[in-house]
Amino acid sequence: MGGGGGVKYLFFNASFRITFWFRIGSYLARQKGIFFKLLYGIVFLIHKHNQYLTGIQLPIGTQIGEGLCFAHFSCIIINSTCTIGDNCTIFQGVTIGSVRGNKGGVPIIGNNVVLTSGAKIIGGIKIGHNVIIGANAVVVSDIPDNSVAVGIPAKVISNDGKTKVELYLHN
Repeated sequence: MGGGGGVKYLFFNASFRITFWFRIGSYLARQKGIFFKLLYGIVFLIHKHNQYLTGIQLPIGTQIGEGLCFAHFSCIIINSTCTIGDNCTIFQGVTIGSVRGNKGGVPIIGNNVVLTSGAKIIGGIKIGHNVIIGANAVVVSDIPDNSVAVGIPAKVISNDGKTKVELYLHN
């Protein structure tokens, strides 16, 4: 990344910026002491500003693994109590939310998951590892490991998710 490309990436890549300030804020929120609380206030405001700029609602403190990537930003809503595993890629228009009632709760999303444009992950469900959720799919039930799911409501159409996720992540 010669010629200042790395610095440009740090300042202008929306996925990096929102994730960076989220991680710093989440760390500071767990710390004790007046210095950390003051610093948290500043970071919180920067993070809120980045949420406004990107259209990504990513509450500080949400349990998210390493390697989170926003492939495109705008209109992404993530519930603060959901769990997202490592290497999750999220496209624009994705909602990860809760529901009330018998199927209440929040989603648990595994490792190496790709949530494509407009996908809705709703309720106390589990998305397995190595899963791709297709565009505009509405997921209201569990999706097993190594699957590709599409439709409203989402149905598994392939059990070759691991291969497809690996191809996606390495290209």
